[in-house]
Amino acid sequence: MKELRIIAISCLAVVIQWGFIQELPMSRFGNPYIYLWVFLVLPFNTSKFSNYLYAFILGSIIDGLEQSGGAHTVASLAMVLAKPYVENVLYGFKDGKSDEGLIHLPLPNFITQTTVLVLLHHTVLYFMENSGVNHTSELVLRTLVSTALTILLLSIGHLLFSRKYAA
Repeated sequence: MKELRIIAISCLAVVIQWGFIQELPMSRFGNPYIYLWVFLVLPFNTSKFSNYLYAFILGSIIDGLEQSGGAHTVASLAMVLAKPYVENVLYGFKDGKSDEGLIHLPLPNFITQTTVLVLLHHTVLYFMENSGVNHTSELVLRTLVSTALTILLLSIGHLLFSRKYAA
């Protein structure tokens, strides 16, 4: 049942990402990626293999839609790889049997952890898309603006869907 929920969230994230967000008239420096929500709502007890599989499949789908040559896949895998370490550094050891995810965190903790993970994702993504550091200032600006927009959208989603804030 957990897998079906994750697949449904993934499908919804791709539809929202590709159907609505990609078509917004944003500057060339600001492109939020709402599909990262999937990795943030994965429960702590999700196996490493499943985490990597979800990251690979979802990153590959976004790569296919954007024709970005694997950049989203690598960035998603880097984010999923770093997630348990970031959780341990920020909040201490999490019980591997817990079925909670970041969705259960209070908003300030959610924003802190999301900022670290999204910044990592966007840094890897734009570094790969830019094929290195040819235009460092553009790379940094694009990473920071996109990170801020993504965190804003993910925080709104957290407020809407978190059980802590539900009416």
